[in-house]
Amino acid sequence: MSPGTVETGRHLVHITGQTAGFAGRSAREALMVVAPQFLHSRARSSIIREQYANQAGAEVTLYGLADALEILVLGYNHLAEQIRVVLRADQISDWRLHELPTEQTPVQALYARLSVRTTNILQRVPFVSAQEVAALPDEVLLDFRGLGPKVLAEIRSALADPSLGEFTIDLSGLGIDPSQVPDSSTEDLLGRLRPEHRARYRNFLYGLATLGLPAAVFEKILDSIGAEPVPVADRLVVDTLIYARADDLLDYYVDTHEKMAPDTSGTFLPALPATAARLSPRTG
Repeated sequence: MSPGTVETGRHLVHITGQTAGFAGRSAREALMVVAPQFLHSRARSSIIREQYANQAGAEVTLYGLADALEILVLGYNHLAEQIRVVLRADQISDWRLHELPTEQTPVQALYARLSVRTTNILQRVPFVSAQEVAALPDEVLLDFRGLGPKVLAEIRSALADPSLGEFTIDLSGLGIDPSQVPDSSTEDLLGRLRPEHRARYRNFLYGLATLGLPAAVFEKILDSIGAEPVPVADRLVVDTLIYARADDLLDYYVDTHEKMAPDTSGTFLPALPATAARLSPRTG
């Protein structure tokens, strides 16, 4: 799929400075809407989101480096790669991609060298690497809420620490195909797991579906979850929840654990008949 083609069922929206709205159906169309707003300091950043009829899609954050007429693309998902392809192909007049090195330092290594307050300020933006932070000019960083000259000096000092270079990883190995969009709904993904795993990981998988990861990555994650052993329910925990009348917690605990073997030695508290039936092992 070329970067300018329309994907069935997809449209893009943007939040750029004080404006928001429809941004077309392709990465090129979205950049045509957003890039002009980076000029003359009308906006420094933009969030572009995919919208589908039945589910949310990927999201990417862009920074317009107006002095260099470059756009910095944060993160790695299929939408981010589509935008990079368009910029590398010079399809947006006057603008080009701000290229980062293939080997980058995970941003967590930078956070380890910063105060908690400074880390919290930077974590409002979905940075993936220290190089993404370093690419932003001082005036852009100073626009971050709570980030003043002292915090800026702390960030620049940490970025200059030579030991950061010891933690680089090759991001070209992610293998993200800009034309590949996951076509499985979250419910389809959940349906491939055991009931206990579905209950345990439902919210996790709904969040995962918003990242725009390639289908092959979803497969690996599902395989990893499916290989996890399901713990056996502990009767002490069950009886305690029954005694506390914590029905919601009891339901979640039972749904995410293997059923208990019958215990004839007595329980912490006698289980209610309905509960005992639910907790008995499967037969057949």
